[in-house]
Amino acid sequence: MKKTRLVYVILCTMILFSAVTLPSAHASITNYNWIGTVARSSYDDFYGATITAYEENTTANLVVNVYNDYYGLKMNVSKVAAGFDWGVNYTSSECSITNPYVIQPYESHVFTVAFTVPSVLMATNFVTHGYVIYVEHVNSTTGNKGLVGTWTRSDSGLAVFSSDQADARNSKKQVDAYPTTFINGIPILTARARELIVQSSVAKTLANNYYLQGDFTNAKKYYGDSLNDIQAAFSNDTDELSSIENSLAGLLKAGSDLLMFQGYAWFLFAIGFLLMGIGVIVYLSRKRPEPRTSQQTSQPTSPPVT
Repeated sequence: MKKTRLVYVILCTMILFSAVTLPSAHASITNYNWIGTVARSSYDDFYGATITAYEENTTANLVVNVYNDYYGLKMNVSKVAAGFDWGVNYTSSECSITNPYVIQPYESHVFTVAFTVPSVLMATNFVTHGYVIYVEHVNSTTGNKGLVGTWTRSDSGLAVFSSDQADARNSKKQVDAYPTTFINGIPILTARARELIVQSSVAKTLANNYYLQGDFTNAKKYYGDSLNDIQAAFSNDTDELSSIENSLAGLLKAGSDLLMFQGYAWFLFAIGFLLMGIGVIVYLSRKRPEPRTSQQTSQPTSPPVT
């Protein structure tokens, strides 16, 4: 009897130990990402916070990585969805209750939840939005598809931009990309270009103020003016620099042609002197003939005949 009790205690202990040491059975949403955003994890002056944003009426793509760490069991994902505080849920087309996606143990799969971003009339652009990512798992791909478990992950900071707001932010990014003192390492030279850069700076300041106030129509206008002015400044200075470069190139070419012409002239002059020198040398080295000495024989003069 005592031996039976001892064996029972040992078996219970082993079962409890196995239950404690076995890995926990669950799945997880390891990470996710937003694709094709207007702004991504960047600070925005209007919201006073770091945001991720899409323009209204465009396509948003949320990718969700689901990992199966069930101990030796397949995971049948029947739904991957995202629900937003404007009251709409969007679901991935890669799985359903009738056609679950099977993930093998210790493997993961990235699901895409694609949807059309609503207009700011439905999802206001005056505040950021919160959302919940939802994953569910059923017990089989065929037959009984009873729900086994669900997993969620929440976040916030998603903004829906109006069209004017998105255009204003895009123009601002372009303005910020331009330097204001140098063009390709060369200082701004012309007075007109410097004047345009000042105008661009003033317009940008006005645009910043309008954007901060939520007046995105005027913000778009003045950011556009700022961009046009700074582009005109660069165009003006680039044209002037090109004109100067062309003038310098013309002078250098003329000087080169003159030097080349003078070089040819001196070359021909040198050849002429060389030929003259050779002629002199040949002339001097040629032996001149000595004059012959004429011998005259005196003949007696016959006396005149009387």
